[in-house]
Amino acid sequence: MANVWASQGIVSAGHPLASQAGLCILHRGGNAVDAALAMAFATIVVQPGHCGLGGDAYALYSAPSGSVTAVMGSGGLPAAYAEDRLNTAHDLLLPLRGPQSVTVPGAAGAYLTLHRRFGRLDLSHVMASAISLASDGFLVDDALAASLARYEEALAADPALRQRFYPAGVPLRTGDVLRQPELADLLRALAAGDADAFYRGAMGRAIERRVAADGGFLSHADLAEHRTRVERPLTHRVGGYTVMVPPPPSSGIVLLEALDLLAADSWDPEWRSRSEPVHRMIEALRWSFYDLRRHLGDPDFVGDVAQKLLAADHLQRRRSAIHEGKSVLPEPVDGGFSVIGGDTASLVAADADGGAVGLIHSLGLEFGSLVYVAEGGFFLNNRAGRSFNRVHGHPNQALPKKRPLHALHTYVVQMEQQTVLVGNTPGGDGQAQWNLTILTDLLWAGRTPSEAVSLPRLTISPGTEAHSLGESERVVLESRFSPRIWAELGSRGHQVRVVGPYEGGGAAHVLQRRPAGWVGATDPRGVGQTLGF
Repeated sequence: MANVWASQGIVSAGHPLASQAGLCILHRGGNAVDAALAMAFATIVVQPGHCGLGGDAYALYSAPSGSVTAVMGSGGLPAAYAEDRLNTAHDLLLPLRGPQSVTVPGAAGAYLTLHRRFGRLDLSHVMASAISLASDGFLVDDALAASLARYEEALAADPALRQRFYPAGVPLRTGDVLRQPELADLLRALAAGDADAFYRGAMGRAIERRVAADGGFLSHADLAEHRTRVERPLTHRVGGYTVMVPPPPSSGIVLLEALDLLAADSWDPEWRSRSEPVHRMIEALRWSFYDLRRHLGDPDFVGDVAQKLLAADHLQRRRSAIHEGKSVLPEPVDGGFSVIGGDTASLVAADADGGAVGLIHSLGLEFGSLVYVAEGGFFLNNRAGRSFNRVHGHPNQALPKKRPLHALHTYVVQMEQQTVLVGNTPGGDGQAQWNLTILTDLLWAGRTPSEAVSLPRLTISPGTEAHSLGESERVVLESRFSPRIWAELGSRGHQVRVVGPYEGGGAAHVLQRRPAGWVGATDPRGVGQTLGF
């Protein structure tokens, strides 16, 4: 994908219709926050299996002054959560799908808080494109059609879902029109300034009824008590740059720790052609995920562990533990879990004043819990089932009102208190890994955004998500890595799996500040679009 250069404003999202909505808002005089929210609301319409009002959202806003704020839109387990009521035979996990996998949705509150604190245009203008897409409809693309076909057995049994997504008894096909009138009505209520339209009143009661019907815990009181947190980002100085991510329970700390462990190395543009830097990157990621698994959880329950993991003495111990020849990381505990992927949507925006936003939102796995609230036209997340464990005393143990660890994060990079980069990617535990390779290419190897998002990608597993922790250690490489690298990594003790040239995962977006404006790019692995003017 080519670089997009823009002197006034620039946007990038994972669906072309969302990018167009963001660019339209910039043309109307909106700032980066307005543009980001226009794209966020558009994506919940055109990517209903990836994100939505029943999911979670994190954002970083970099103001023209250089100050950066984290908006944390994730909720905790319902207050009524009880282990003895769980519908699962697994001793260490929660149900992966269904109403017992749901946490309090944080996305709606995050969108409204971000707009209230930092937006410029009226919310009705910001949401106009999304409302039109929901009420008038849009043409189903290949990705959504494939998702609906893949999940037909799980979704079509619900009469409301059958009516909306399987109207003729078969999944909507590419080119069919999808209209979502219930979602349009809910968006109109939010756009009119009714902040209670989601968390309180009739919609809150509808959510409670839907969850309770199948033995779930989420209540109207849980929803009414939810508050979006506005916090300082987690910040770390690395090689002359200040890198910022959302604080825990986001797992953005993996990106910061791994970057620091690699900062002393020399990164030439062709580092993928030598097994030594590839090996060191793999080991830096493994140690960073190891620390996250052992120590991190909701700070309200485990305290501020992040600063200890980013302390110089701890990082030096981890750096010294990276063996030049072999992989020496302790093996994870084998809990017999299976590997399950996920889906998310992310986006970035920047304006002529120097403001920039990175936002990422998700339902957890594709279509979340598979629980659909017909009155509002949205799915509820499965974040509890995907992320929590039931290991007594573990920092990420499932407890009432506790927030689970989140793979979701976005990043801002500053130099001398000026934002020079903003970016993110969907992809579960792959997020920190692909963001790491992109940042090493941009900051240390002198690559452009289009090069950084396109170059061959590596992914290690397991990461942090509960249902993947028991899989054996392995490294997934795109086939554009040399066969010599595959073999040399194998001799260093890595279990290597090779996938297609652009099948390594992710759909990254990157914006880079230049003296006269911005340059940005989106990932060729996705169908997103970067637009500017």
